Amino acid sequence: MAGEATLERVSKAILERARKEAEVILEKARKEAEEIINKAKLRRKSEYEKESSKIIGAAKRKARAIIVQAVLKTRKEIVKTKYDIIRDIVEEAKKVLGKRKFNVEKSLRNLLLETIHMIPSEKVLVYVNPDDVKVIEKIIEKENLRTRVEKVLADKNISGGIIVSSVDGRFRIDNSYKARLEMVLLRIMPKLSRELFGE
Repeated sequence: MAGEATLERVSKAILERARKEAEVILEKARKEAEEIINKAKLRRKSEYEKESSKIIGAAKRKARAIIVQAVLKTRKEIVKTKYDIIRDIVEEAKKVLGKRKFNVEKSLRNLLLETIHMIPSEKVLVYVNPDDVKVIEKIIEKENLRTRVEKVLADKNISGGIIVSSVDGRFRIDNSYKARLEMVLLRIMPKLSRELFGE
């Protein structure tokens, strides 16, 4: 009987110790599992934030690119519009010169007198539009320039005005309406741009 009681006590003690050890193991396992779950949650949150940050960053970059493209397109349109306006002004000036509704003889006289003295040679050639040959011949006679003018030549490429050159071709001054217009435009273009566009 005493042996049985001792065995029972030993058994109980072993079972109690085993139960306690099992509880410790279970508690440790629970803690480890909880730690793993928490780490997983934190990792998922961090990955979500990273992904979310990536998406937001990409969206911001795309928005900036759209804005830049819109600004460039707007600038391009403004430049094109300005160019069109100035081109129209130039074309209108060319039309006015083409219609020649002004004193052509007076204009040619002024251009010839202005140009002929700038050529450092005894004799010069004068080029004019075919329609202006008679007019320029008349001016040369009136202004006693026959000794300086070797020849008057018709040039259909000259819409109006004159071109004067030395006989050997070393000196040449283009005082045609086209050249004069280009010269005037170069001079007034900055002012014209300021007046039209406030620049």
